[in-house]
Amino acid sequence: MISKVVNRDIDTVFDWYYHSENFTASPIVFKSKWREPKYWEKGAIRDIVMIARWYNEEITKVVTGKKIDYRVNQSFPPVQQDFTEISFESIHDNKTKVTWIIDIEVPASFMTKQMTAFGGFMAKNLYGTIMNASKRKLETSAH
Repeated sequence: MISKVVNRDIDTVFDWYYHSENFTASPIVFKSKWREPKYWEKGAIRDIVMIARWYNEEITKVVTGKKIDYRVNQSFPPVQQDFTEISFESIHDNKTKVTWIIDIEVPASFMTKQMTAFGGFMAKNLYGTIMNASKRKLETSAH
């Protein structure tokens, strides 16, 4: 789990994450594209390509202004990520706390525990770059 406070209102912050094509603002995310016919809603599928990784993800739940849940259907290298949640909490002075919960397992023929720990470390770093990008973009555009 990682969190970051963004100095913008909850609706603006939620919208930025909801439109995950914004994730390419991170220097290590090269592509975030929705597969047709659904976009941004439960059942929608997206492909995320980043440094040394590809994820095919499915949105499993959206509560507008509150949270976005998704799971990884396929990835390379392979990971098992059945539940991931981005939640949003309005805090004082028009700020929003974003929390990204990551449940990840790396299936490996040996050292599964160590590989999963490393996968979690990498996921936190990856999602951290997206959170930093959202903070930079949203706080800069506020002025």
